[in-house]
Amino acid sequence: MHVRQIAPLTVRVSVRKMHSGEPSLTPIDHPAVKAAAEALEEVSGGKPFYSREGGSIPEVLAFQEALDAPVVPLGFGLPDENSHAPNEHLYLRHFFGGIKTVVVLYDRLAGKKEGIKK
Repeated sequence: MHVRQIAPLTVRVSVRKMHSGEPSLTPIDHPAVKAAAEALEEVSGGKPFYSREGGSIPEVLAFQEALDAPVVPLGFGLPDENSHAPNEHLYLRHFFGGIKTVVVLYDRLAGKKEGIKK
């Protein structure tokens, strides 16, 4: 292990597995992803940014399997909002934009054609 190799002789290193989760991936061409992209574009006025990232949300696969439905994680903050850092924050425009986006997404997933007013 790299940490053991670089640790000074005066440091004792031990590693133990705390938890794990199986990976989940919803294909980018899935209709739910398309609906989410359309909702983001309708509310924000811009095209969504697709980011294939790792994360530690073990519940995602459990939800996907239990509901037999895709999971489409959406982010509404920006990197400078310092997610999970001591100075984490979320601008109110992103908070309310996220709410509007989810409302539009639910309408689309329910087959409704109307959106919400900006």
